[in-house]
Amino acid sequence: MLIVLIYCVNQFIIMDLNLLGYLKDGKYRLKTLELLYESPYISSELAEKLDINRASMSRILKSLKEKQLVEPSTNNSRTVVYCITENGKNAMEEVEK
Repeated sequence: MLIVLIYCVNQFIIMDLNLLGYLKDGKYRLKTLELLYESPYISSELAEKLDINRASMSRILKSLKEKQLVEPSTNNSRTVVYCITENGKNAMEEVEK
């Protein structure tokens, strides 16, 4: 596994280069993170904005969640809202450099 240290706001962040490749390889992964960087969304809203089916969006979010790039939250309802994590923000910023 390749890892690189990135100096960011007086701390070192360990960034897995495989993670950066993972984000670049997926057509909608980075686009999903970009949308979530702006605002939290529910899965169906993301699917609509990216013009993909809900099942595909669900798989993308599951994968991003497993990599700790997004996190779901609920507010006493069955609706799950997804937000980008700090890891997700850091990874997105590194990909865009």
